[in-house]
Amino acid sequence: MTCKLNTRPFEKELQPRLTNLSETGRIHYFYNSPKSKLPVRDILNDRHHGSKTEPYIEKSAENWCRRCIQMNIRGFIKSSEKYLFFMTRKEKRYIVGYLIKKRAILRGSRQNKFYAVQGKIKLVAYRNAFPFDNLNGIGKATRGFCKLNKTQTNCLLKHFKKHKNIYNDCLKEVRRLKLKL
Repeated sequence: MTCKLNTRPFEKELQPRLTNLSETGRIHYFYNSPKSKLPVRDILNDRHHGSKTEPYIEKSAENWCRRCIQMNIRGFIKSSEKYLFFMTRKEKRYIVGYLIKKRAILRGSRQNKFYAVQGKIKLVAYRNAFPFDNLNGIGKATRGFCKLNKTQTNCLLKHFKKHKNIYNDCLKEVRRLKLKL
């Protein structure tokens, strides 16, 4: 699935919820780079779904460059959820990290506005990623966009707490891949 710009007029601006957040989250899928050993987006279009710009870790953001899956991002911004968990596929589906909601930014042109979300990001190596199928209470048919309750969110946070944040390594990898464009 590539990001396709929705050309319908922008609805009303939403009121982001950035305080009194609950220890809940939601999953957000991205296409990873098959040429990288690190969980970064498919910049070089190796998966043939278009060159990916999100998650845009260079700005600690999701939906920074393009309007993509706005329903999930807008829902996250409006909700009391604190965490946006990044899921991708490497043989099977894995949750490789998360973003802690801090800011919601209205982006784009006058005719094509969309929302981005920014916050601190934690990413882990694939060997330390959480297998999606091990997350209790989630159906196997989930396409990668679903809300998580407190128990599921806590399970993921406990898992990621045990593992090193490789965010800076992923930033270097994104820069390396961009040089190949």
